[in-house]
Amino acid sequence: MRVEILANVAVPQAVRPAADNRALQTFLASLNAEDSLFRATPYALQPAAPASAETPTFSGGVALSFANEAHNRDRGLYYALFEKLTELLKEAGSAEALEVRLGLCSQAEPGAPAARNSLVLELIARGSSREQAELRWGLGIVHLQQALLFTSRLLRQQLSARND
Repeated sequence: MRVEILANVAVPQAVRPAADNRALQTFLASLNAEDSLFRATPYALQPAAPASAETPTFSGGVALSFANEAHNRDRGLYYALFEKLTELLKEAGSAEALEVRLGLCSQAEPGAPAARNSLVLELIARGSSREQAELRWGLGIVHLQQALLFTSRLLRQQLSARND
């Protein structure tokens, strides 16, 4: 999978996920589970490009934050998340068919000691048809879910070591 790191990411507008997109529903259920380290909010789920497009694509994104609000102000945790996700996702899937864009979004809050951060992920899939692009996107979101679950175990270990 091709991984691109973006700078200066704006706060994405949340959307209600499509009920018929099982891959996204499973991804959100997993990441928003009670015992999960993360909280995920979908945004900008876009249907496949029109048939006239040279290469049909399907894209969608997620804003990811930590379930523990105190962790959202720790940029170091987000940098560790970026580093491990980049390493894992580069090994997943085809770079020609799948691309993920990662960016850190910071929101300053009045009176807060530090900005609240979130990780913005956009997954883009390409295919020879509209249906294939959407299917590849579903497979890409599974790769993303696996990488996040692995990374959450690593981050839990790091957080546990900090607290000892």
